[in-house]
Amino acid sequence: MLHVRNDWKKTVSAALLAGLLLPASLAGAAASPETSAAPSIAGNAAGGPESSAVQPDALKPEAGQAAPAAAVKKKKVLVIGLDGTRPDALQAANAVNLDALAANGAYSWTTKANSNYTWSATGWSTIHTGVWYQKHGVKDNTWAGSKFGQYPSLMKRAEMYNPALSTASIVHWGPINDKLVEGIDLEKTVATDAEVVSDTVNLLKTGNPDFLFLHFDDIDHAGHTYGFSPKVSQYTKAIEGVDAQIGTILDAVKARSTYAQEDWLILVSTDHGGKGTSHGGSSSEETTIFLIASGESTVKGQLTGATYQADVLVTALKHLGVPVSSSWNLDGRAVGLIQ
Repeated sequence: MLHVRNDWKKTVSAALLAGLLLPASLAGAAASPETSAAPSIAGNAAGGPESSAVQPDALKPEAGQAAPAAAVKKKKVLVIGLDGTRPDALQAANAVNLDALAANGAYSWTTKANSNYTWSATGWSTIHTGVWYQKHGVKDNTWAGSKFGQYPSLMKRAEMYNPALSTASIVHWGPINDKLVEGIDLEKTVATDAEVVSDTVNLLKTGNPDFLFLHFDDIDHAGHTYGFSPKVSQYTKAIEGVDAQIGTILDAVKARSTYAQEDWLILVSTDHGGKGTSHGGSSSEETTIFLIASGESTVKGQLTGATYQADVLVTALKHLGVPVSSSWNLDGRAVGLIQ
């Protein structure tokens, strides 16, 4: 293992991700309140069946012959963590790549983080373990009281279920790898968001990751320096800068020689919001976050039910076909996927 130190913007062009995310007219929602371990998932399909498409005579099976079965695509997950990103600021920013991901997937601007202790260690622990701070034990950035033996990262759960999966975590904030993530194939901590991008692009070109977690930190830095608010230009500009970097990563995904045989789920979320130049409390500005689930296997449109921070990596497991055991005592459930 390597350790290296209010209306949706309709004007976004879905063509930004042409070939990466297939459009569909579906809508659904999933939820799991912080006090409950049994959220629900809902999804309703709409539109005509694929069988209504005209099939060229040359491709039609002869009488008595079955139509060839469609090739099963390889399920893959890219989780993008944007530290300290308020959803209202994300909507205010000119974030064309994130806008396109949301427009071609399921999204919520009212996802809930932990009800208190909105620190980075607390939020990333909830995302990775699928449980609230009352279970994983992390209430601040000292990581004191963590119970990752009982509630490990769900990336480790995926590796234990299927060791053949290629798993990687590339982060700007080192404690995520040092304290939280373990038991995966590659952990890499870098010094800048730009290095997160370059290392990820290199991995997508030269490797074959199945479950990839990325962490960007520049947005949180801007919030602490200038203020966490959609009215603070330095904060929204930081969001736009990371958005451009995400575009580079998405281009690398599409450029993979095996891309046509792959079904990528792109999940984007954050550890906390912010108020003034800080966070850590229980205000709505700090506890209200966002969740985007984008890809051909997702429903399309705004999620109508409640969504929660604990849902993020549980959704990743669902897409990868990793069964969730009731003995794990998770608080999150899969959201935004076609059932």
